[in-house]
Amino acid sequence: MRGCVWLGLLLALAVGCLIAATCPPGADPPHYPPTSTAAGVPPWPLFYIVVALNNFFETMAAATRPPLSQVLSLSSAYWQSDVAYALTLHGVFDLIGTGSMSCVEVSKRLSLHEPFTCRMMRAGEAIGLLVPHEKAYSLSPAGDLLRSEHPHSMRAFMLMINEESREAFRTAGTKSLKSGVSGFKERYGEEFWEFHSKHPKQMTQFDNAMKSLSHFVVGSLLRDWTPPAPDAFVCDVGGGIGEMVLSMATHYPQLKGLTFDLPPVAANAAKFFASRGVESRLSAVGGSFLETLPAQLKKCDVFYMKFVLHDWSDSDCVKILKNVKAAAKPGSKIVSTDFILGLDGSAMEKTKKLMDINMMGSCPSGGRERTVEEYMNLYLEAGLPRPTLIKMRDVVSSVEVTVP
Repeated sequence: MRGCVWLGLLLALAVGCLIAATCPPGADPPHYPPTSTAAGVPPWPLFYIVVALNNFFETMAAATRPPLSQVLSLSSAYWQSDVAYALTLHGVFDLIGTGSMSCVEVSKRLSLHEPFTCRMMRAGEAIGLLVPHEKAYSLSPAGDLLRSEHPHSMRAFMLMINEESREAFRTAGTKSLKSGVSGFKERYGEEFWEFHSKHPKQMTQFDNAMKSLSHFVVGSLLRDWTPPAPDAFVCDVGGGIGEMVLSMATHYPQLKGLTFDLPPVAANAAKFFASRGVESRLSAVGGSFLETLPAQLKKCDVFYMKFVLHDWSDSDCVKILKNVKAAAKPGSKIVSTDFILGLDGSAMEKTKKLMDINMMGSCPSGGRERTVEEYMNLYLEAGLPRPTLIKMRDVVSSVEVTVP
């Protein structure tokens, strides 16, 4: 058995090296802030080798796991996410911070039930979020990401994905399979965006969750895609509070741009840019990409969309792309980043296929993950040229087209 493992490792390394020999060169922005996620993106050869090893271990684990163990693990999978959610919700990670603290002290400081808190933190250790010391716990690197003050905090994402989104995900399986209606509408009586427009707290949490994801996606984007010019004007369509375009502007000091989103979101984005002192280079515009785009977007050199098209049906995606095309000047670029199916190894593909069910739960009927051919067909149907695939060192990839 041990010999088989070593043989598999060697094969994985060999495959990774062979693929790496033909991997894309990537790109390097001219400026790296100290906290940049781009600096942590591995070289292409290392990325492919790690992916190959990861796929090998996933395959070996699946092949050696008894069916009963697999069923038990799947049946209780929510136990882990609920432990992580509880510790996040009650501020345990924020309280411990960069130090260490006993479960008794945590329960006192947060006014929690002591025995239950100690048991919950013990479970947090078991799932890799807490590190045990003598009579105390500190945060693991994963647990550290769930602190509010972490520069790339995932706290908002943990809360969002385990609150209304989780209910919608389950309802997608219990009701949407029969009705064809999104899990969110089945559960809450209205679609995701309508619900969030009426619940500011949840909308803010969603915006912050998308902001946290942008931290990690932007690292790969900056290393694997280059704007048409260092001083390009980039418009982030559906860009939320503007974290993505801010990251681009930070790496390219001459770059300017804007974020375009619904008016309440754009208002928050303007405040966000002002708080970062970049309002002279970045602005926020309110509106809907399902309607004619405002005149301010006609100066865009790049129309960028992250996790936009996967929210919508094919017909709505074509409408969005046509609206962007109508506003775009000749020679400008349209770039979209999504979880594109069928491009990566089994571990990444599993994430994408499960994300597709999240779309079934959260988005209006028709929102889904797509293959690269399906994305390209959307562009063609919108009257645009066939786009180019941009592979990224991430679970997501991008496609790019030049407007004729």
